[in-house]
Amino acid sequence: MKAISMSNTAIISNAAKNMNYGMDVLTATTKAAQMELLKKRMMRGEVVKFAYMKKDKSIRFAVGTLQENAVQANIAGTGIPKRFYGMFAYIDLEKMDWRGFRTENFIGIVD
Repeated sequence: MKAISMSNTAIISNAAKNMNYGMDVLTATTKAAQMELLKKRMMRGEVVKFAYMKKDKSIRFAVGTLQENAVQANIAGTGIPKRFYGMFAYIDLEKMDWRGFRTENFIGIVD
């Protein structure tokens, strides 16, 4: 039960953040739920294909994971690189390096 309430809290929090970027309630909530699903699948060790909009407004199709061994192999120091704070950070399996994007730029899971 605790995991469910934490998940719902994350979805509500992310939905509220998305609404600050001018999204309607339905879009913001849907996007937040998709982000939570993306995070859970990656943390289970799955390889997930997804898309997001980059700073230059181009669309990036990515293949990533948060699988424990991949994360440990890419940590230098105490955690993820500081440039990814406040972003959704993941291990890009095409570049084998950390990548990140702002949650409001998330488009969706491809597979």
